[in-house]
Amino acid sequence: MKSADSWDRHCTDSICSACEIFFDRKTESGRVAALLFEGGSVSLKTTVYFIRHGTTENNVGGRFQGKTDIPLGEMGLRQAACLGERFRDVPVDAVYSSPLTRARQTAEGVCAFLPVHPVLCPELREIDGGLLEGHTNEENRRTFPEVMENFRNHPARFCPPEGESARQVHARMTAEVGRLVRGNAGKRIVLVSHGFALQVYLACLDTPFDRMEPNIVGNASVTCIVFDEEGGFETVFFDDQSHLPEELRIHSAYLRTGRAPGAPRADSNENG
Repeated sequence: MKSADSWDRHCTDSICSACEIFFDRKTESGRVAALLFEGGSVSLKTTVYFIRHGTTENNVGGRFQGKTDIPLGEMGLRQAACLGERFRDVPVDAVYSSPLTRARQTAEGVCAFLPVHPVLCPELREIDGGLLEGHTNEENRRTFPEVMENFRNHPARFCPPEGESARQVHARMTAEVGRLVRGNAGKRIVLVSHGFALQVYLACLDTPFDRMEPNIVGNASVTCIVFDEEGGFETVFFDDQSHLPEELRIHSAYLRTGRAPGAPRADSNENG
């Protein structure tokens, strides 16, 4: 296990090509090659870049989106262009995306300079927010105070009225990511999804579902995780927005970002 101060949010070490591994501490691929290179040979590990879609007008206004199909706003389109520049020289084998417009537009940005096109996967969509959708967080707090308390502080209990439960989202996300990882063994892939959908997957990689910690990554952020053949994983970087200028680095004012999957907890003696 890595020490707490080694959990960087960005990549710094090396890049892997099809024919050789060349170590350059300034490249985007960072520690990925170091994880793939073991004992002088490349092991069969799968690299997944998890990306949250760019910013929409609803994100800016603190309005619950859920399954509602909202396009990227001006800021989100700029973020998507920045992602294209970030992945310009990254050897990506496939890009998968939620079919919702905001995710698809983000995935198209990622693919701007890549020889691949987004493949739409319905199971990567955002939670069905039921009666919460279209309303601001403050409006929903007044109407559904317990539901919104769970949304913010107890995500495993979150179940929007007339919507989808957190457990349902976790089940479909876990199944779909597992399918895509198995189908791309040894490759590098990108998955573009949504805030809550990514939270219930990433936060439970090293934690039982019922103890899931609040952990919403920023818009257009990148999290890189390398999976091995035995089902283990290592987080290379988490919630990284280093490709964005400061004015485009957006996090929720209502929800919290937590620790990287696999990183030490702040209180290792917590009881629940």
